[in-house]
Amino acid sequence: MLADKLTALAGWRRAGLVLALGGLLGWFHAPYNYWPLGFVCFPLFLWILSPLRGWAAFRAGWLFGFGYFLFGLYWIAHALFVDIVQFWWALPLAVAGLPMVLALYVALVAVLTQRWARPGLRQALLFALLWSIAEWLRGHLFTGFPWLLYGYVWNDVAVVRQLAALLGVYGLSFVAVLLACLPVAWSIVSQRRVMGATALVLVALVWGWGLYWQSVPATPGPQLTLRLVQPNIEQTLKLDPAAREEQLIRLLTHTAVPGKVDAVIWPESAVPYRLTTRPDIRARIAANLPAGSVLLTGVVRDDGDKFYNSLIAMDGQGQVLGAYDKAHLVPFGEYIPFRQWLPFDPIAGAGEFSAGPGPQSLSFRSLPKVSPLICYEVIFPGAVSVVTDRPDWLLNITNDAWYGLTHGPYQHLQIARLRAVEEGRVLVRSANSGISAIIRPDGQVQSSLPLGIGGVLDSDIQLEQKAAPFASYGSAGVVLLWLLTGVAFFLAGRRSELT
Repeated sequence: MLADKLTALAGWRRAGLVLALGGLLGWFHAPYNYWPLGFVCFPLFLWILSPLRGWAAFRAGWLFGFGYFLFGLYWIAHALFVDIVQFWWALPLAVAGLPMVLALYVALVAVLTQRWARPGLRQALLFALLWSIAEWLRGHLFTGFPWLLYGYVWNDVAVVRQLAALLGVYGLSFVAVLLACLPVAWSIVSQRRVMGATALVLVALVWGWGLYWQSVPATPGPQLTLRLVQPNIEQTLKLDPAAREEQLIRLLTHTAVPGKVDAVIWPESAVPYRLTTRPDIRARIAANLPAGSVLLTGVVRDDGDKFYNSLIAMDGQGQVLGAYDKAHLVPFGEYIPFRQWLPFDPIAGAGEFSAGPGPQSLSFRSLPKVSPLICYEVIFPGAVSVVTDRPDWLLNITNDAWYGLTHGPYQHLQIARLRAVEEGRVLVRSANSGISAIIRPDGQVQSSLPLGIGGVLDSDIQLEQKAAPFASYGSAGVVLLWLLTGVAFFLAGRRSELT
């Protein structure tokens, strides 16, 4: 049997296969979202893992995780090539160092699974439970990095992604991993019926919730006409002081297209000047804004000796209406953790940023209340809006030009789609190089601009709203699911001991 051959593997053959399985799983996240691959990679890995204990299980789990993050996050290194002369030394850390650290979470999942569960159904159940918990921990510890969560691969299955409205992406990951792992029980004849029944119940529950949530009508909200500007300015050009005028002209050319809109949206750090202290630049921009519109744009804002990665609103008279400062900064990109021991500059190149106060619902003139999310901030489930002051829509501005035409911008878009489902709100995304998009509360992309082109996207948007349970209760639902799974795991163990 295949399971017997896999459990007999040792040495470089076992290590190589485990690494390859993790790599396949990571590579086929967005833009592919090839979720059927999970039904191959996870069971094969668990069969290989079955006879291993202690450090052997830890090593196998680490290799699986290393392959997963190495191939899934390879694109992070692309940012260093914007100034490789200065940051050449960081290349090994970006390519291999980060995956090596993140793989420790998977290693712990593997060793604890093998310590507490025998091969078969209980192994699958515990592995999925611990994988989901590990993803939650990865999203919160050490400022958090909840990227490449497994649940995102199901984003293109409309019915399934609605589970995020109830349990968030961590709950979606748990269900997706459990379903993918269930085939390990097929090799144990006595467990096949239970495995089949478990799979049917899971599919029925997920599908049933998805159909129900899709049938719940959204509450119509305000009507909004937006113009998303995607200038597609190369990152090397953005960092060149001599090219500031060229960048501004490109933005203004896209903005001045005829048409009536409520707001024009420029991406993160779009304006190459300190806009709040340059009334002459604001006047030039105001002269090109469509009549009656408001500009929402990313800028670098300085306040004394502090710098902020900000979004500001400006009207047609060049008046600044308000600002939002990014709160969740990128470690090493926008600030340096443990600054006293690490004497080098952030990779973003504008100096070290200060953090803003956190999520806010802001009103700019007659625009509906919005929760701004600058780039990285959209990746954090449950931390993109204020529960007690719900926004009418979410706005994510970003500059993914750092990552070129790699998988990174596609993954970023997929992450944003699930935030729309979790929050039950329209999410508008303006990206310098793409992918700019309008995303409905069910995660469906209403309209978009492709990666790597410049252009303008004018959209009439109905700001529909759905009362997603996750938006109100956060991780409470998935924690309850974990507890119920733990009870089921314990009872299944007691039953097997009695029989």
